[in-house]
Amino acid sequence: MTELERIDQAEEFFRRYLQKDAAITQNRENQEYLKTYIHDENYVIENFHFKDHFIKGIAMSVGAGLFVFLILVFISLLPAIILGLFVMIGGTIFFYAVNKYRLDASKQNQVEVNQGITEMIETLKNREPEIIQEKENFAKGLEERVTFISIADMKMLPELRKIIENGEAETCEDAAGVLEQKMLYEQFSQIMDNRDIEKTYTEAENKARFGDPLEEIKKKKKKKSIFGGIFGKKEK
Repeated sequence: MTELERIDQAEEFFRRYLQKDAAITQNRENQEYLKTYIHDENYVIENFHFKDHFIKGIAMSVGAGLFVFLILVFISLLPAIILGLFVMIGGTIFFYAVNKYRLDASKQNQVEVNQGITEMIETLKNREPEIIQEKENFAKGLEERVTFISIADMKMLPELRKIIENGEAETCEDAAGVLEQKMLYEQFSQIMDNRDIEKTYTEAENKARFGDPLEEIKKKKKKKSIFGGIFGKKEK
């Protein structure tokens, strides 16, 4: 195997090592992303806008009551008043009950979402030690196969290639020594050039990367509903 082939092999091993490292990072990012779907009851109440819906319901009830009153006032005043008030009060009670039902349904839906998201996060947490162990095992094998450069410095493999191709060194070990000397003089610029910049993802990008957990929960609920309807037994 030539020295350049040794570089090629090391680059392939390093690429696979970076994939292991990226899997851990993505697993943790996925956990944080899923947490954004968990909300408490106060969040549901605040975003349901119960008061606004109820006020609209009252306005509709009052409008309906007045409409009935104006129609019947030409017939008889007392029945018009009684029927108008009945429509107003009855409509108010009706819209309150409807919005209360919808709010309770939203609360229950959020509870189910929280439960489903928590299960997904727990699955990711349980998976993480396995991913980390895979990375560590691969790192040990990588250190045994590539002895002329450390894992931390493998990002400099293209520089080693240039050193050998330019004739500055004959072996990978010699090239690593030449590179070390260069890095001593260029340490500050190397740090600045290779500094990692954290990327911020939008909600749409996160859904594209990780999927929509709400859809997964809906599918599970639908599946449970189907099997429950076929095989479930009603309690007396």
